[in-house]
Amino acid sequence: MKKALLYGYTLIEMMIGLTVSLIVLASVLALFSVNASMGTDQLQSNFLRSQLNVLADTMKNEIARAGFCYDCTSVNPFIQVDGAGASSSILIDDSASKVEGGDCIRFSYNHDKRKGGVVLGKDDAKGYRLGKDSKNNPVIETYENWNALTNWTCDSGYWRDITFDRLTVESLIFKRSLLQGIASTNKAQTVEVNITASLKGDSSIKDTVTFTVSVPNVDG
Repeated sequence: MKKALLYGYTLIEMMIGLTVSLIVLASVLALFSVNASMGTDQLQSNFLRSQLNVLADTMKNEIARAGFCYDCTSVNPFIQVDGAGASSSILIDDSASKVEGGDCIRFSYNHDKRKGGVVLGKDDAKGYRLGKDSKNNPVIETYENWNALTNWTCDSGYWRDITFDRLTVESLIFKRSLLQGIASTNKAQTVEVNITASLKGDSSIKDTVTFTVSVPNVDG
């Protein structure tokens, strides 16, 4: 009997051991849940950033070609003129002189490097804007021409959504900077683009990318 008591466990000892085990198990599960949640949030953030980088790279490569004319002789047809008569390779909100706060950009370039490109073709017309999809969600759209160029404006309906459907674009801002030498007529133009987006499934996961594009062709 004494030997059994020496090597056995009382009911109270077993209950205490079971309670301690449950506490340890609960702590482990809680820690696992926190780590899993943190890992999921990080994956979601990485996904959002990768999608924003795709949009940024696409827009950067296109905007940098604004005003490009492969074989212009005298007049560059890819320089745009706004309603006020001002000209630039970049129109922000349909203006050649607007500097900040625009959410639409239009430009054109000789997209196929054709020789003797003295006329602006419909496939040369480009642009990006902050628009709405069929469910009224904010998205980034690119200009898509169907017929002539009469509908190539920031408020026309000829734009196509290029945003991944899991994203909500919260803002798209274009800012222009113009520099000109004091003793020359040489000009330089840069466009800063700012994109902020969040995930539709979790709006707390939000990110912003900002990039600057140098545009060599300023005006005609």
